[in-house]
Amino acid sequence: MKKLYILIFSFLFSLSAFSQEGLQERAKNISNEMTMVLSLDDQTSEKIYHIQLKRFIEAQRIRKSNANDKKQMRAELRKLQNRLWGRLNSVLGEEKMKIWSSHKKKQV
Repeated sequence: MKKLYILIFSFLFSLSAFSQEGLQERAKNISNEMTMVLSLDDQTSEKIYHIQLKRFIEAQRIRKSNANDKKQMRAELRKLQNRLWGRLNSVLGEEKMKIWSSHKKKQV
């Protein structure tokens, strides 16, 4: 029985670590794309990475805590998106945000 608990704990821990790694990879991909499109310096790119990573972690938390209430989850994710754009705007400035927005619209 003790081995079963250890096995379950190990499995859950590995899933958590894998999930976190996936979030870091997604944040890195977005910050790399923004760096390339907007010609960002290393310091600004690092700030963007941390903003995106916090966004993905928070979104994951919102999805888990509101799994049974889709309407609430959408409202919380919308608020998160608004905060994201505010943080990005404060780091990048309005002009680069317009360029980024235009780039994202072209991709769709």
